[in-house]
Amino acid sequence: MRKHFLYIMLALLTSATAALAENNLFSFIEELSRVKTLKVSFIQITRLDPDLDEKDFYEGEIYYKRPSKFKWVYTKNSKMEIVSNGKEIYTCIPEEKKLLKSSLKEGIDYLPVIRILESPQEFDNYFRVVSDAKFKDKVAFELVPLKGNLTYKRIIVVFKQNSTVPISFQILNDDGSNITYIIKSWKENVKLPDTVFRLDRCTFKEAR
Repeated sequence: MRKHFLYIMLALLTSATAALAENNLFSFIEELSRVKTLKVSFIQITRLDPDLDEKDFYEGEIYYKRPSKFKWVYTKNSKMEIVSNGKEIYTCIPEEKKLLKSSLKEGIDYLPVIRILESPQEFDNYFRVVSDAKFKDKVAFELVPLKGNLTYKRIIVVFKQNSTVPISFQILNDDGSNITYIIKSWKENVKLPDTVFRLDRCTFKEAR
């Protein structure tokens, strides 16, 4: 009888943990639908070769304004910026004197963090949650993109156990490289004038 009771308690605790884990991600997605503007500061750790312990470190900021306007700008170790005016995406790489242009529809799926921000109500159309795991005071979710022909194959989103704001995103690419974005600050519904969403670092013409 006692053993049966322990099994029941274990099952209840497992269910409670799973429900808590589910709430972190889906509460985050639900809250995003109420976000009109967002400012995020991040640290980026890039690992190009999975067989080597070499990493590149960057810092940057993301400005987002619904619908479809964003600016992704690096503030340390790179001068690259990616800007969407709501219709086109411009990628400025001053170090290489490159300015690339793509339509929002073509480019946004290659920026999974922006895709999640942009389409929370349609999350299930773009991503599938394949696993979750709890470790210490954190909960991690593994997502796979439903659209094919992308450069990445998985996303790991990590939350503190009692929070619905992510502390990191990790993008795992098809070539074995990975990029981790550690969230330094996450500020919702801040004032962002449209003048924010313009290129500041490219004075040369776009590539043809």
